[in-house]
Amino acid sequence: MQQLSLLFLLSFGHLVTDMTSGALPVLLPVIRSEFSLSYTAIGVIILVSNLISSVIQPLFGVWSDRKAILWLLPAGCLLAGAGLALVGFAPGYLLILFAVVINGIGVAAYHPEASKQSFLISGEKKATALSIYSVGGNIGHGLGPVMAALLLDLGGRPGVGIFLIVPVITAIFLNHSLPAIKQLSDKNARGAKKDLRANPSDSRMRKGVVLVLFLVVMIVILRSLVHLGMTNFIPFYVEEYLNGSKHFGALLLTVFLLSGAVGTIFGGIAADWLGRKRVMVLSFALVTPLLWLLLISNGIWAVVFAALSGFVLISTFSVTVVYAQELIPNRVGLASGLILGFAFGVGALGGLAFGAAADVWGVPAVLKAISLLPIPAFLLSLWLPHEERYRLTDTH
Repeated sequence: MQQLSLLFLLSFGHLVTDMTSGALPVLLPVIRSEFSLSYTAIGVIILVSNLISSVIQPLFGVWSDRKAILWLLPAGCLLAGAGLALVGFAPGYLLILFAVVINGIGVAAYHPEASKQSFLISGEKKATALSIYSVGGNIGHGLGPVMAALLLDLGGRPGVGIFLIVPVITAIFLNHSLPAIKQLSDKNARGAKKDLRANPSDSRMRKGVVLVLFLVVMIVILRSLVHLGMTNFIPFYVEEYLNGSKHFGALLLTVFLLSGAVGTIFGGIAADWLGRKRVMVLSFALVTPLLWLLLISNGIWAVVFAALSGFVLISTFSVTVVYAQELIPNRVGLASGLILGFAFGVGALGGLAFGAAADVWGVPAVLKAISLLPIPAFLLSLWLPHEERYRLTDTH
């Protein structure tokens, strides 16, 4: 029971932290109008946010692997909230960039340590545990825009600062739970070391881990390109090419994102039952047909295929994290940072290329190209070895 409650707390911290980054896109039109900024200046804000919050996560992961830094859990959540609040109050462009950096550092600090602790306290059902942790972030991203819109209605840009109350309370609960998290993770870590000593053949099986880890990172980059490309362009596609309303575009996007959150849970459970590789192969085999059906649909069928494609695409979210962590179980923080941070961040940078391509060839052509990206991810997943070869807890 304690294990589950701690996992849900880490997941809620993930939700709160990712709500802050999910809220930023809704604030950008307000910032652009208020300070008469160019799209290039807005693009710099997006770029800085992605680089700081995602790409530097492996650095925090390496630090986490070298020494216990559980205090990053409350500190990261608090910094993320403080950065968003500063975005609301900053009186100029440079201070807004500074606030985005603060927010990004908080997001980058929370993820590797929280993912590592979720892995360590999870016991045997690691994919299920990581899905519980991961779904918090997916829900947070989905709710962030709604939260920002409501607070903007209440008090304009400064009204966003009201949200700081939530990260403060969450950080207090996280800080209070640090001793329990440490106790449980230390207990499971001692058990893992005993399993390692009982299985001396692991050193031979782990040759080639770097290559396999590279394949997983490439798969996550491709998935991120699809996820973020669809997220950014679905509203434009609905409004400009299907002649739909803004509300219908928002509905499709919300359904796509929240279905992905549900898929995260089911993907983790399926991975513990069927295996990590099998879930990845099946997911990427199904995504392209579902995305194409979404692009040729309208009305209720578009909602259905948005739900199915989001569910299937993001079902591998926690699976890829666990697969990487089991590849390098003595570097769990680094594995978490590579998958949740670096790979996701590099995928996010592809949004710049998609925007340029949309100016030349149009949004429908870009979305069709995006929907083909799961095909190379499917081929790469076929090359992955079954994870049983790398599990340190395999004692047969």
